[in-house]
Amino acid sequence: MFTLIAWLTGLLIFGRLKVLEPSHLNDDGAGRKISLIIPARNEEKNIGKLLESISKQKTVPHEVIVVDDNSSDGTAEIVSGYNVKLVKLESDPPAGWIGKSWACWNGYLASVGDVLVFLDADVELSPEALGTIVNLQELKGGLFSVQPYHRMERFYESFSLVFNLIVVASLGNFMAGERNPPGAFGPCMVCSRSDYSSLGGHEAIKSNVLDDIGLGRTFWKNGLPVSNTLGGEMISFRMYPGGIGEVLKGWGKNFAKGAGSTPPLTLIMMVLWITGVFSTFLRLPVALGFQIQFIAFIIMYLAYAVQIYLYSRKIGSFSIGHALIFPVYFLFFFYTFIYSGLRTLLFKRVSWKGRDIDV
Repeated sequence: MFTLIAWLTGLLIFGRLKVLEPSHLNDDGAGRKISLIIPARNEEKNIGKLLESISKQKTVPHEVIVVDDNSSDGTAEIVSGYNVKLVKLESDPPAGWIGKSWACWNGYLASVGDVLVFLDADVELSPEALGTIVNLQELKGGLFSVQPYHRMERFYESFSLVFNLIVVASLGNFMAGERNPPGAFGPCMVCSRSDYSSLGGHEAIKSNVLDDIGLGRTFWKNGLPVSNTLGGEMISFRMYPGGIGEVLKGWGKNFAKGAGSTPPLTLIMMVLWITGVFSTFLRLPVALGFQIQFIAFIIMYLAYAVQIYLYSRKIGSFSIGHALIFPVYFLFFFYTFIYSGLRTLLFKRVSWKGRDIDV
């Protein structure tokens, strides 16, 4: 009975997943100066793909600004081959600043557009993407954000499956019934220059490790709407191409801290759902000795696999095969969460892209 209730809770958590559609495109962003701001630290493997996709946009931005955040690789050299504005930060951020927020803030200071689009360096855009998100932001107002579709090339990248689901669920605004999200999706955020500057932008949240949560809350607390959606076929990224160790460090750097930013009701429902998942496959040794229990185990196992597949395929290139081995991914999630908790609560420091971050 418990696992059934937990499974039904999953229907509520993921019941209203919204995916970006090209049909939202109205006027290609006409009449607005669009500034694309891209923070980049050691992104030589990704930045070229993003800039290529920007060059193919049907909506032409007024300017593209790449902020090279004191990279030690060839990021700046790759950027110099494109017709974009390069802002080079030659040192680590000042005391009290987190690196990404510092880079975004410097990008803002170098920009002139009346619409600001912040993009992570590993994002890729379809030709209609920029016009669509700019138009949607104008329609909805406030802060508009997109969680990109997770494009995978190798099997180890599928170990991000549970994290992708949890990140999407944690904002709560995809649950049944409308609710105010506690933050935004950091890889792609759009807002007006006037709103950003009046709220203090990234300077107002400069010490927040979770800049997307911080910025979203700042908009919401000041009475401005926050809207979030999924990237679908229009906006994608490839996360952590450097191996399973990068997956662990990437998700582990702030995942436990993110749990503390999740609304209590959403967190309780997520814990219930995850507990039901673990309960399903941990009961296998007991079920093996009893025919009725074993049949019930098989039914619930397949029910969870189907549920995970139906939702995860909207978030990334996950297959039914990935869903069928979901215990492997949940065990990795549990291990990473413990790792993240130890780094956050005991050591209060994480390392990412060659830089130590105080948390």
